[in-house]
Amino acid sequence: MFISRKRFLKNSLLTGSVLTLSKFQNELYAYGSEDSNLHRKDPFLYAENLGITLPIQKILMAAILAPNSHNSQPWKIKIESNSSFLLFADPTKQLPEIDPLNRQLFHSQGTFLELSKLAADALMYDANIELFPKGNPNGSRSTLSLRPIARFKISEKTECVHDFLFQGLPQRRTNRSVYGGSYLIQSEIDDLLNLIGSTKQKIKISLDPNEIKSLTPIIYDAFCMETNRYDSNELNRNWFRVTTEDIYSKRDGLTLEGNGLSGIKLWFVKKFIIDLSKEAWHNQSTVKAGNDLFLEQVESSKALVFFTTEKSDTERDWIETGMDFMRFSLACALRGFAFHTMNQSLEDYKESKIFQNKLKEKLGLGKQTSIQLLARLGKSSYQFSSPRKDLQEFLIG
Repeated sequence: MFISRKRFLKNSLLTGSVLTLSKFQNELYAYGSEDSNLHRKDPFLYAENLGITLPIQKILMAAILAPNSHNSQPWKIKIESNSSFLLFADPTKQLPEIDPLNRQLFHSQGTFLELSKLAADALMYDANIELFPKGNPNGSRSTLSLRPIARFKISEKTECVHDFLFQGLPQRRTNRSVYGGSYLIQSEIDDLLNLIGSTKQKIKISLDPNEIKSLTPIIYDAFCMETNRYDSNELNRNWFRVTTEDIYSKRDGLTLEGNGLSGIKLWFVKKFIIDLSKEAWHNQSTVKAGNDLFLEQVESSKALVFFTTEKSDTERDWIETGMDFMRFSLACALRGFAFHTMNQSLEDYKESKIFQNKLKEKLGLGKQTSIQLLARLGKSSYQFSSPRKDLQEFLIG
C-alpha cells in the first residue's frame, strides 16, 4: 500500500533520512495532485525536500514548470558542472502532426530558458544564455540530439538587482476555463506590459470588444478544422490522460481538468462521455462536444494577445517568442489574469495557413509579419496544476 508523499517526506526528515531521486524512492510512495501543487507553490523547497540542494538543480526543478506544447515537456538536460547545463530539445517529443517545423517545440525551449534565468535570479545568481553553442540543430531529429539549444551558466550576483516576475510562478497556470468579468482596459494592459519589461518580439493586444468578437470566429473555425483533421486529432488522443492514475503516473499530456472541467461536469464527462478508443474519439458527436466546449471558452475572451515577428521567422525568433511568453504569463499571474494559448490557427500545415492570413487581415498586419503565438485573457478562479515528470527523466549523462 502506498503512503502519501507528504507523510513520507515528513517521516524521512524526522528520522534524518537523506532523500534522493532514485527508483527506490519512486516505488516507495505515489506521486499525486498534492505533489504537483507543492512543486508549483515553492519549487525550491520542494527540491530541498527531495534532497536536491545544488543551485543548478534547484533552477531546473523550477524550470520544468514552464508552459510547453501539449504538456509534452520536450526538454533534455546535460549538467556540465555545478554552474552550467546544456539544454537540448527532446526529439522524441516532436509533434509533427501539428508542429511540422518545430515552431512550438522551440517556443517551449524559450519558456524553459527564461524561467531558468528567473529562477537563478531568485537564488541570487546572474545567468548567461548562449543559444546554439554547437550550431543550429534546425529541428532535425538527429541534430536535435547532438546540438544543444543553449548553454546556460550561472555566476554569483555582483549587484543587488532583481527581476521579480519569478514571484508569479505559484499562481502561473494555463487556464482553459470559461472566463468571467469585464473586458480588460488599456490601463490594465499598460500595467501588465510595464511589469513584463522589455521584450524581444512585438506584442499586440486586442481590447476592443467588437474586434475581439470579429476574431474569435476565426480562432474557433481553426480549432474545428484541427479536431476534424484525423492526424492532429489522433495526436490529441495519444496525449490525453483521463484517469487519476494515468494523470499522475505518466505526469504529462492533456487532461479534462487542464481543459477547465471540474465538479459534476467533470464527473459526468469522465463517467459517460470520454472514451479514448479510436472509434469513439473520432466520432462526430465526440468531436462536436470538444468544439462546443472550446466555443464557450473562446467567446468568453476579455482580451486577445498576439506575439509577432517582423521580416524574420527563424528558430531563434521562436525561442525568443517563448522567452517573452514566459515573462508575459508570469506577469498575468501576478496581476490575477487568466490566459489560454490557442495556436490552431498558427500551425505550419496547409490547412492552418488560411486562418493565420484571416487573422493578419483583420489585425492589419503586413505580409512580412508572422504571428508566432496567440492567447486569450480574462478572469477566472479555476486552478489545476498539470503534473511534471521527475527531474531525473530529463537528465542525460
